[in-house]
Parts: sequence; C-alpha cells; structure tokens
Amino acid sequence: MAATAEPVLEARGLVKHYPLTRGIVLRRQIGAVKAVDGVDFSLGRGETLGIVGESGCGKSTVAKLLCHLERPTEGEIRFRGEDITGVSGRRLKEVRRNIQMVFQDPYTSLNPRMTVGDIVGEPYEIHPEVAPKGERRRRVQELLEVVGLDPEFLNRYPHQFSGGQRQRIGIARALALRPEVIVADEPVSALDVS
Repeated sequence: MAATAEPVLEARGLVKHYPLTRGIVLRRQIGAVKAVDGVDFSLGRGETLGIVGESGCGKSTVAKLLCHLERPTEGEIRFRGEDITGVSGRRLKEVRRNIQMVFQDPYTSLNPRMTVGDIVGEPYEIHPEVAPKGERRRRVQELLEVVGLDPEFLNRYPHQFSGGQRQRIGIARALALRPEVIVADEPVSALDVS
C-alpha cells in the first residue's frame, strides 16, 4: 500500500455563524445565521475540489474562510499540515501568497481606479520576491495572454471590458503569485461564451 501524501489544504469542523443582534445602544445577540455548519474536506496536491449547493448554502462563505477573508466561528483550516486558522501578521501574508482567490463578481472585485496592469501586478507590490521590478510588466503581459486577453490591454481600466473579460483579469491576478491553491468562487459564471 502506497503512503498518501499530506493534504495541501484541509478543513476540519469548519463553522461560521453570523450573530443576529437587537438594539442600537444596548446591543444583544438574539440568535445566529448558520452560514456554514461543520464542513470537512481534504485537498491533495494536484487535486480539484468542487463544492456544490443551492444559492445561499454557504459556498462563498467557505471560500472566504479558506482565504482568511473571514474568521471561522469554530473549526480549523490546515495548509500543508499546519493549522493556519488563527495566523496573523507576517505568517498570514505568507499563507495568502499561497492561497489566492478568484471572486464571484468581477464588477466589484476589481478597483475601477486602477489599470489592468496595476490590478494584475499589485500582488508583486505585496510580494516583491516573486517578481523583481524590472520583470513585472512582462509578467503581467504574459498573464493576460495566458487568460486570453491582449497583452497590450494593461493600460486600460476595468470599465472598458466585458464581464467575462473582467473575470479573466481576476483569474490573471490570482495566478500572479503562482499560488499552491486557488479558491474560485463561481469562476466561470461571468465568462463570455466563446
């Protein structure tokens, strides 16, 4: 029997409840919305995992929890065997470099005041060790080409693109750091049919 490799990403007993409160001055919790209640999975290197369910069942919440955009109420998230549920600071920055997200809505996930080149290249500002300054423009152009966009589009703004093209920009941004895990929240829902 072959030894199984350690999972790259795991969720154990993942729970996210949003409190319901009453009152303005004396706020008190009167209940909770159970967005995610006991999610467990294990993802090996090279594997793809799909989470399916009806609208409002917590798929997007799980995605945000995995990328540390929200904190779970209970449970743990493990990356390469390490519990990363409560990490912060420098370690959180390292984790986020390796777990990137493609958001569901390309209209709200791209800064309208930034050019496409700046949007796709922004991860290099946060993680300069991935791409030296002199290589960034070329790398951004390569990423645009990888996702099927003209590399010369880097000086355009998000409003100059269709919804599907904007989604491709978001995918290029997620690929920029060469992460080990990409969490994609309905990544093809906004893509143009081609």
